[in-house]
Amino acid sequence: MTDSPNRTLRIAVAQYEPRIGDLSGNRAAAVAQVEAAAERGAQLVVLPELASSGYVFSSEEEVGRLAEDADTGESVAALVDACRRLGVYVVGGLAEAGANCRHNSAVVLGPEGRLATYRKLHLFYDEQSWFQPGSELVVVDLPFARVGVAICYDLWFPEVARALALRGAEVIAVPTNWVSSFRRHLHDEHGYCQGDIMAMAAAAANGTAVACADRVGEERGVTFLGASIIVGPDGWPIAGPASPDREELLVADVDLTAVERSRWRTPRNHLLRDRRPALYASEPPPEVSGRPSAVADDTAAS
Repeated sequence: MTDSPNRTLRIAVAQYEPRIGDLSGNRAAAVAQVEAAAERGAQLVVLPELASSGYVFSSEEEVGRLAEDADTGESVAALVDACRRLGVYVVGGLAEAGANCRHNSAVVLGPEGRLATYRKLHLFYDEQSWFQPGSELVVVDLPFARVGVAICYDLWFPEVARALALRGAEVIAVPTNWVSSFRRHLHDEHGYCQGDIMAMAAAAANGTAVACADRVGEERGVTFLGASIIVGPDGWPIAGPASPDREELLVADVDLTAVERSRWRTPRNHLLRDRRPALYASEPPPEVSGRPSAVADDTAAS
């Protein structure tokens, strides 16, 4: 896309508390968040991971009942209607019912309808019991920017953000459910959780804006960390971190002309041009057996 002096994108990330199993309530809450963001002038709104269903499933029957089709499901229909009424675009989490399996997905929606579905590549902990991993990266041309999508644990794999940047993403939208489980430290003295640090690293390493919408609250003994954030393409936050435990709507203006400028780290160094991919070929990963005791000891953090 060609830079112009007026390429400013207003992004909102909605931090709130979806309720497990409450499909109609979660639809209403998501639409209300999009409406509130539109009132503040947002063009792109990011909602949390699995915002349609809640996160901590108890059985195959439950997750099967809560999963929805990405084309015909009521959650997508309600949000597309909001996009049409308000002239905005939304990236939001969906428990997706596929033909033969389910996915932890994020749908990209606009006044035109559903534009893309991203299926989480890296499933975290019990997500592996309920979902199948995706197999494709997603970058979508929206009227104002090229937007890539990742979900939560995907940020711990730097190849994801790098591949999205190489495909032209200027913004990476990240629906997320950062949890306290398996963590020794939840937030630092400034309110940042580790997910925020990963988002800042992804932005700084690739010269992309990163917008993470986390949720808050507790669900079946799992505590969520909040701390939603919007990071500029230079790697520094421009909104957030949000509260660790309260609902909050972060809104920030991202200067998209800064994307290419940020990739020039010096007049002689460009983040993408300076790569040496021929040297990055990795050896096969070491065999992993059992489970480290530190993981077991750390479950008390949840």
